[in-house]
Amino acid sequence: MRFIILTRFHSQHAQGEFVVRLAAAATQLGHTFSIINPADIYLDFAQAPNPARGSASLPESPVRWRDLPFPASDLILPIARWDDEFTWQIVETLRAWGQRVYPHNRVPLGDHVTMARLFARRNIPTPRSWVLNNAEQFTVIMPELNFPCLIRSRHGGRGRQFNIAQHSGEGLELASKFSQVGQPFVVQDLPQPWGEDVRIMLIGSQVAASVLRRAPVGFVRPRESGNLSATPTELSPQEKELAMQAASIYGAPFSAVSLLRTTSGPILLELARAPVLSEMETATGVNLALPIIEHLAALAGITPTAGGENVIPLAARQAE
Repeated sequence: MRFIILTRFHSQHAQGEFVVRLAAAATQLGHTFSIINPADIYLDFAQAPNPARGSASLPESPVRWRDLPFPASDLILPIARWDDEFTWQIVETLRAWGQRVYPHNRVPLGDHVTMARLFARRNIPTPRSWVLNNAEQFTVIMPELNFPCLIRSRHGGRGRQFNIAQHSGEGLELASKFSQVGQPFVVQDLPQPWGEDVRIMLIGSQVAASVLRRAPVGFVRPRESGNLSATPTELSPQEKELAMQAASIYGAPFSAVSLLRTTSGPILLELARAPVLSEMETATGVNLALPIIEHLAALAGITPTAGGENVIPLAARQAE
């Protein structure tokens, strides 16, 4: 089978490791695996209908890759930021022209605040978050806060600065600093325990690995890689159910879910769409790339339903 990953992340360290591992596993299992960067694609809608298909048919696919038609495949898997408008336009165009694209929900994984709100609407516990514009708004929510709390810029990448306010005075001082430069900022609960989380690798509806990660000294939460330790851990039924619920909202064939074990039960921290595998594999001794490719091959082999030739049926995913 031929798989295509559509992503801009192949050159970044964490995501790059993940994609390279999938490519190696696909080759080992006898499949063809291609990585296509949306930056190398353009859309050309000014084409005539394809005479080989009849005048009533759609024109040839407008998705062009390096001046050639986008290659056919058994399954296309987009790993895209939720706000990458062009990549999602490519995805929807490929679907419309009959390419089999995994029904990958466009959810804001890169925006933890919006994700927290999305999960909260589905009754999934997450750290409480507020987006504020000035110090006056901070004074309004102050009675609701549990100190210490996290305060950071609303915008920016992984390297954005964050601060921990130990009490209301520090919080008001930090809020005033953000107000003075005109930046919206996020205030977020920091439920304990600090310095650890549970990372769960889900493939389809199965838990492939679960580890307890401990952060480097001085970090409130574990990093994507480079933690002090990662050891296998057994999940409670509540933790497994919470991870499955969160993954079902994302709708991808695999994801890594991070949970926090609190005295009141598990809390969802984040989902990773292209997680670092080496940390979980070292801890558990399980090669995670191979079952991911095997799962994709199983999805690509599902017989399409009438009217949904380019979409893998949801019922088939639920039955796995």
